[in-house]
Amino acid sequence: MSPSTPQRKAYLVGGGIATLAAAVYLIRDGEMPGADIHILEEAQLGGSLDAAGSPEAGYSMRGSRMYGAAYMLMYQLLSSIPSLDDPATSVTDDTLAFWQQAPWNATARLVEHGQVVDAADFGLSNKDRVDLVGLMFRPEGVLGDQRIEQCFDAPFFETNFWLLWRSMFGFEIWHSAAELRRYLLRFLRLFPDLPTMKIVQSTRYNARDSIVQPIVRWLEAQGVHMDVGVSVTDLDFAPITGHRKAVRRIVATRGGRNADIEVAKGDLVIVTLGSMTADASCGDMHRPPPPPAHRSGAWALWQRLAGKDPAFGRPQAFCGDVGRTRWVTFTVTHADDRVVRKMERLGGRPAGEGGLVTLKGSGWGLTFHVFHPPAYAGQPDGTQVWWGYGLFADRPGDFVPKTMPACNGREILTEVFSHLGWQDELPALLEGATCIPCLLPYTTSQFMPRSPGDRPPVVPPVTTNLAFVGQYCEIPDNVVYTVEYSIQSALIAVATLLGHEEAIPPTYRGLEHPNALVGAMKVILR
Repeated sequence: MSPSTPQRKAYLVGGGIATLAAAVYLIRDGEMPGADIHILEEAQLGGSLDAAGSPEAGYSMRGSRMYGAAYMLMYQLLSSIPSLDDPATSVTDDTLAFWQQAPWNATARLVEHGQVVDAADFGLSNKDRVDLVGLMFRPEGVLGDQRIEQCFDAPFFETNFWLLWRSMFGFEIWHSAAELRRYLLRFLRLFPDLPTMKIVQSTRYNARDSIVQPIVRWLEAQGVHMDVGVSVTDLDFAPITGHRKAVRRIVATRGGRNADIEVAKGDLVIVTLGSMTADASCGDMHRPPPPPAHRSGAWALWQRLAGKDPAFGRPQAFCGDVGRTRWVTFTVTHADDRVVRKMERLGGRPAGEGGLVTLKGSGWGLTFHVFHPPAYAGQPDGTQVWWGYGLFADRPGDFVPKTMPACNGREILTEVFSHLGWQDELPALLEGATCIPCLLPYTTSQFMPRSPGDRPPVVPPVTTNLAFVGQYCEIPDNVVYTVEYSIQSALIAVATLLGHEEAIPPTYRGLEHPNALVGAMKVILR
C-alpha cells in the first residue's frame, strides 16, 4: 500500500484483536503515523482475548484459543511484533518455537466413566458419511439459514466424530449448517489428527499475554492513542453522492459525559460489531456467576446502526436467542500439582501437551484443557492452571443436579472430578483449588443460523469512510470464532478504505487443496 493521505486520522471503535490488527495494518502497510490513530474502547483492550488474576485469588479467562498453520494472516501480522519476553523474537517465532517445545498429542481426547475411549473410531455409518461429504460439496447458497440438525439423521449426533468436532469448535445442532460446512472445508487438514489434535498450535502464555500485550506495546511505541473508558453509542452520517454517505460524528461518552468526535473529510472509521464475550459475569468457589446486568454497548451500537440502514446487517439474528448462545467456562488454579498429576497419568502426557479432554456422556457437555505452566506471564513455579467449558447451559449435571449457570466453582469441580471417577478423593482434590466460573451469554452467537444480509460486508457499499470488523461481518469462505477471521476483517477494512484492494490475499478454500481433501476423505470413509 502507498502512503496514506496527509492529516488523515483513523478512529477505531472497540479494542479487540480486530481493531488492534487494523491499527497495525494502518501503520505498517498504510504508513499512517501512530499519532493519527485513535482506539476507542469501553472496557479493556484485547476484547475477547482476556486473562487476569493472581495465584492467591485465582486466575481466570473467559475463553481459550487454538491456532494452526492455516492461520496465515495471524502469523504474518505477528511476525513483525516483538514477543512479550524477548524483543529480538517475534510473536510468531516464539509461538512456533513453543509448539516444537510442547506439541499437543491428545491420548485421552475422550473419557467416559474415568476410562479413555478410542477416539480414532469415529462411529460413522454409511448414511452419516454420505450426509457429511454431501454437506461439504453442497453450495453454501443452497443451505440458506438451515440448521445443522436438518442435514443429518439423529444417530449422527451420537457419533464420536460429532462429539470430537462439536467439543473442539463449539457447535450445537441448532447452529448454522452453512457455518459447519465452512469449518469442514477450512479444517480439512485437521481430519487425520482430529483424535490427537497434533496439528493444533498454542501460544506460550494465554492469548492476552502472548498476543494482545505485545501488540499493544508495539502500538503504544508508535504513538497510537488508546482511549479506554470511551463508550461509543452511535454514528452520525452526512450524504455524499447518490446513495452513499460518510460518518461525520462519532457519538460517545466518557464517565457519563459527552465525548463526541467530529470526523473530518478523509478520516476513517472502523467499527467492531457485536461481542461474543459481552455481558459476561464471574462467580467464585462459593457463588455462581450472577445474571447479566445490562446489554453491552457493542450490541446496542450495532442495533442502532442497523436501524439506520439495512446494509449494516441484522444483529438480532445473533444476539436474539441467549438461551441458545450462552456458555459457562471455568478457570481452575491449584497451589500444588496433585490434580494436574492425576490428569497427566490419565492421558499419559505432560501438562499442556494432552490437548482437549472431553467427558463423554456429560450432560453439561464438559471439555477441559490443562495448560503448560506458566499459562500466565509471572505465574509462580508450582502453581497449576487449567480451563474448561460446558456446551449445554440448560441441562442439569449428572452428579450435581443443577444447570451449569446455577453452579459455583466447587460444584463445577465436583461434577468434573466425579466424571473422572475421583469421587472418593473429592475433599482432598477440592482443597486448595480455586475455580472461577464465567457465564457468557453470546459465546456461540456467531454460529447462529443466518441469511444473506444478516452479516454486513466489511466495507458497506453505501458508505465512503466506514468499515466493520470482527466476528459479525461477512467474509466469504472464512470461518468465524477464530482470531484469523478478525485479522482478515481488519486487513480487508484497511486495504479497501485506502483504495488498495489488490493487497487483499484470497481466502483459503478447502476444495482447492486436493491433498487435504483426499486425506480427509480417507479418514471419513475408513
